[in-house]
Amino acid sequence: MERPLRIIASSLVLLCGLAAPAFAQDVPPSASFDDALCETGVVEHLTLDGAQRSHCRQLWQSRIEETRRRSKAHVARIIEENRLRRELEASLPPPPPPPVTVETFLGSDLAYGDVVVTHKGPRVFVGKAGEPARPEDFVALDSARSPHRGHAKSYDGAYPQPLRPQAATQPPTALKPQERKP
Repeated sequence: MERPLRIIASSLVLLCGLAAPAFAQDVPPSASFDDALCETGVVEHLTLDGAQRSHCRQLWQSRIEETRRRSKAHVARIIEENRLRRELEASLPPPPPPPVTVETFLGSDLAYGDVVVTHKGPRVFVGKAGEPARPEDFVALDSARSPHRGHAKSYDGAYPQPLRPQAATQPPTALKPQERKP
């Protein structure tokens, strides 16, 4: 049943003449009757003579060449757009890194007294081990809750100014060894 329907459909295309190019997607509206014979769906059910076959072959080759030309132009345009985009991205300054906050360290495994460095300076973890860390568990080095309070110095930033050389002091004299008492 399917084969006779195809034969009827192809016969209708032949009888209608220019109806086939209207249904074809890549065929321009100025296509001739010979071009309509070369369309897929039609050519499978017809027997073409040598001249029609050579015409169809030339038509298909011209379509292939046109598609290749459009494809090459498209690829060249994409390559040029990518080159311009890369040049623009290279000319822009890199984005600044996001600030490091105490929230960055909330999922970390920290112990009491661990020091972390944030964008606001060093912070000491004073939370309890085994409990999830909270932002309130991070205090400044010189805070009253910090275990490092006595050893803390002012924070000069990531790149402090070099210290000025101070006058050399005399090294402390060595203590005399004491005798052991039994």
